[in-house]
Amino acid sequence: MAFDGGVGFKFMDSQAALSLEIRKKKLSGLQKREALEKEMKELLTELAMVESEIAHLETQISQLKHGLNQEHEVIITKEKTPSKQKNPIMQDKQENIVFETKALHFISKAIKGDYTLTDFMSLNETMGNSGALFQEKIPIKIGYFKTRESIVEANLDLPPKSPSSKLIVEKNSHNWHPNKLSENIMKCLHFIFVRLLRTSRAMELEKSTNVTRSMNTPLSSRSFRVENTLNPKSNPQKKLRQQDPYGIFNMEGSIPRDIGPYKNLAVFTSSSMDPKCISSSSSIPLLKKLRVLMSNLQKVDLRALTYQQKLAFWINMYNACIMHGYLQYGLPDTSEDLLAMMNKATLDVGGNKISAQAMEHHILRKQSRGSKIQEGSDKEDDGEATIRKLYGLELTDRNVTFALCCGTRSSPAVRIYTGDGVSTELEKSKQEYLQASIMVSNTKKIAFPELLLNNMFDFAVDMNSLVQWVCQQLPTSGSLRKSMVDCYRNHNAGKTSSPISVEKIPYDFEFQYLLAM
Repeated sequence: MAFDGGVGFKFMDSQAALSLEIRKKKLSGLQKREALEKEMKELLTELAMVESEIAHLETQISQLKHGLNQEHEVIITKEKTPSKQKNPIMQDKQENIVFETKALHFISKAIKGDYTLTDFMSLNETMGNSGALFQEKIPIKIGYFKTRESIVEANLDLPPKSPSSKLIVEKNSHNWHPNKLSENIMKCLHFIFVRLLRTSRAMELEKSTNVTRSMNTPLSSRSFRVENTLNPKSNPQKKLRQQDPYGIFNMEGSIPRDIGPYKNLAVFTSSSMDPKCISSSSSIPLLKKLRVLMSNLQKVDLRALTYQQKLAFWINMYNACIMHGYLQYGLPDTSEDLLAMMNKATLDVGGNKISAQAMEHHILRKQSRGSKIQEGSDKEDDGEATIRKLYGLELTDRNVTFALCCGTRSSPAVRIYTGDGVSTELEKSKQEYLQASIMVSNTKKIAFPELLLNNMFDFAVDMNSLVQWVCQQLPTSGSLRKSMVDCYRNHNAGKTSSPISVEKIPYDFEFQYLLAM
């Protein structure tokens, strides 16, 4: 039989193609496996941070229960004393003890995830009208009836639940994608600031409890003091502060309205930035994790990132650099000190130490950009030129104005930005900031924050077009947009060629962070 050469070659070609296809599939399978392993390591690291926070909360709850049991025993002992008669105040004490014990039981079950609707309804029935504490979604931190020494003792024993958590962070974080690393650094800093906020509130409650004890004030009064501190409904001034972070309702003739999501943010002020709290044992585990995460910034390679990924990375790095700077150097006394701190606070990214000022003016913004808080030399030295050449973004996103937070009362809320969703996240940040920071009065006057006015030429050519632009950014269903449109129409009805009058809300350098809880 004659050998058909054409058929033979076709058979060999098909074998080679099949072999090549098999090799491709094997390589694809290996790449997917590596990607899955990498993602799993990142998730495990995030889980370790959350577990550490839960361990801290459970330790506090245990201490609270112990303190309440001691209070209960003292009250029972006093009741059994024959020389003293029962009175309504003693009855109130018992009712408060029952309420606080049930509340702590609910918190404990919520942390473990085994609470039910029945548990929640039962607690609300016990609380009665005070159930608004849960309805308002305010973090529950009641009953810190213990001395500072006992707080320190409780926090000394805070190892992560997973023994390998620390090992995972130290060994594998350097394999993270740069965006994931920046996001985790911001998450860790957020945990630290929330921990400081909780600790400062606990110390405040401890001081108030010591005062009431020294005055022999009934327990019912102390319970009211706790509720009054944490529930804005019971304190008009506290309510105004929490629902109005920029103070627009304090301005004359300001029209009351809904300011959007900003009313739900927690306000972190200088009273929570206590050096003793920062160096306390409860903060040490988180600070160690932050140090490990930041050390891995030295190894990141940003060359393969897209523009959107670079934008999200550098916004996170700017905000992280400022937050870390406050932890490292403390709070500045003046705006000049703040500017100096922004130049002093640096992060080592890819082997280059970069300050927050450099990140803003040489990476995220154009060189000519300047504002009241960012004045300085117009000349660019060799180091700054190198940073711009290495990391400078090819495009400038004007919405970064609403994302960069330098820790002042006029700054936008601090958020975490992702490489995949940064454009949408910036749009959301812009809209929410404008909703919370603009004032319209009942006399048809408009006031814009100085931060917006300093950057107005990013969005408009004059004041009239800026007002139009702001109206377009606001939710169509909101009352603020309607009020601004009415002001604009009122101005045009006068048939004047002069620009619409817009007042300036001065920049407030008071230290403040707005955090999502």
